[in-house]
Amino acid sequence: MKKLAVIFAAALLAVIVCDLAAAKTSGTAEGTETGQESQEEHVFEEVDRLIRAGQTDEALRLLDEEEDHTIAEYYYLKEMAYLEDGSEEADEALQKLYPEAADQWPQWQHMQKMAGAAAVYAGNYESAEYRLFQALRLDMEDAETWYYLGALSYHQGNYEDMRTYFERALELGLGETKQQQILWYAEQAGDRE
Repeated sequence: MKKLAVIFAAALLAVIVCDLAAAKTSGTAEGTETGQESQEEHVFEEVDRLIRAGQTDEALRLLDEEEDHTIAEYYYLKEMAYLEDGSEEADEALQKLYPEAADQWPQWQHMQKMAGAAAVYAGNYESAEYRLFQALRLDMEDAETWYYLGALSYHQGNYEDMRTYFERALELGLGETKQQQILWYAEQAGDRE
């Protein structure tokens, strides 16, 4: 699951870098890059390489030193590094990273969703509900957002909404791990009703 998340984040990063490169190229009179832009891209490529090599501490250090980066690049690279690290400290860092990114860029559906998921598992249900409905407003077809709303409803003891949200998540398509977690939630809810 962690590897899948890292691969997903890497693919999104590649799209962002390509979009940024296209924007930079179209934004210059002659379509050439400045030395600073080239150096910036080199830094992000190096951070990406370090993350893939398992050198997350070095990647985070290099990323924190870089001053000229977009919000998207910064947060995606940090997320990738923490996900790859997998330590308890990295999990705690992700708990802080998601809401920070969601606050700085409210239209970023992924960070809203992940901030909501982090809030669910931290027991901050009011924040979780706000973030997840923000994410849903931005993308009604995201199966994971519906899944996390189901998990939130379970924790709030609202089993009818839980079933509705989980059914929608399954209709949209979820991975096997989350499908198994839905079964666990359903079994637990059945014992409590």
